[in-house]
Amino acid sequence: MRSMLSKTGALTLGLMLSPALLAQAFPTKTVRFVVSFPPGGATDIFARTLAAEMTRTLRQQVIVDNRPGAATTIAAELVAKAPADGHTLLFTDLQTHTITTSVYAKLPYHPLKDFAAVAPVNLSPLLLVVHPSVGAKSVRELVNIAKANPGITCGNSGVGTVTHMTAERFRLRAGISVTAVSYKGGSTPIVALLSGEIAMVMATAPASMPYVRQGKLVGLGLAAARRSPFLPDMPTINETVKGVEGAVFSGVLAPAGTPQNVVQLLNAEITKAAASPKAKEIFATNIAEAVVMNPAELAKVLEQDVRVWGDVVKATGVKVQ
Repeated sequence: MRSMLSKTGALTLGLMLSPALLAQAFPTKTVRFVVSFPPGGATDIFARTLAAEMTRTLRQQVIVDNRPGAATTIAAELVAKAPADGHTLLFTDLQTHTITTSVYAKLPYHPLKDFAAVAPVNLSPLLLVVHPSVGAKSVRELVNIAKANPGITCGNSGVGTVTHMTAERFRLRAGISVTAVSYKGGSTPIVALLSGEIAMVMATAPASMPYVRQGKLVGLGLAAARRSPFLPDMPTINETVKGVEGAVFSGVLAPAGTPQNVVQLLNAEITKAAASPKAKEIFATNIAEAVVMNPAELAKVLEQDVRVWGDVVKATGVKVQ
């Protein structure tokens, strides 16, 4: 009996200590960034940049696993159901992640309850761009043209994505009628805009600015509260139409239940990697500002974003069955 009690006590102590021991040993194997977008895009580039930095500092391989599609929900489901040990992480656009709560009638996971907030990475505001044939040189001119031509076409990278819902936000605030045209992510909306297939896109700045600089597209305004230090001459939409904000907010989440000390360690490593000279160079090229928060602060931002985007989704009636 004494022997059995001794073994039981040792087992109980081992179970109690396991999270702490896990954190001390972490990582014990390859760490995987499950990226919710295709290779080659800004989010993928950010993930690969941080993975290279963290491979060096963690002394374990950090790899990127692209799982695009369904407004980031394919990647999110995979991570939500992964072991909660910190080795499988979701690298995604956090605004689209919070939007899916309201847009999707059913999800195989909860965007807040089934994840632990780890760390933000950076923020890149969306840019409203139009085809030159539209004839608009400013947000005000576009609004006037759209009011005179109800149903003007606006492309997006998928139903329920931040590009879609920010365009819907603009439509509501500007009081215009817009026909949304959804594509399967990537650079497809920009390709369609360049060909004149659609009139405008609420695009990611990295994908659209090269064409704006070449004169092939016209950039009208950033969906941000203030001008970007990387594009000081580009006005914001808010300077003409108030309350229009939307950005690719890159960040990292872990499965719910990941030990807090592992989460804290990952937060520190991601923050350090994002501050490296290489990461700063990549961020600047992609018009993205680094964002630093601890896990608790990020969790509060995500909760707030769920409420804010939920109001937008309710007002627009956008739903995915």
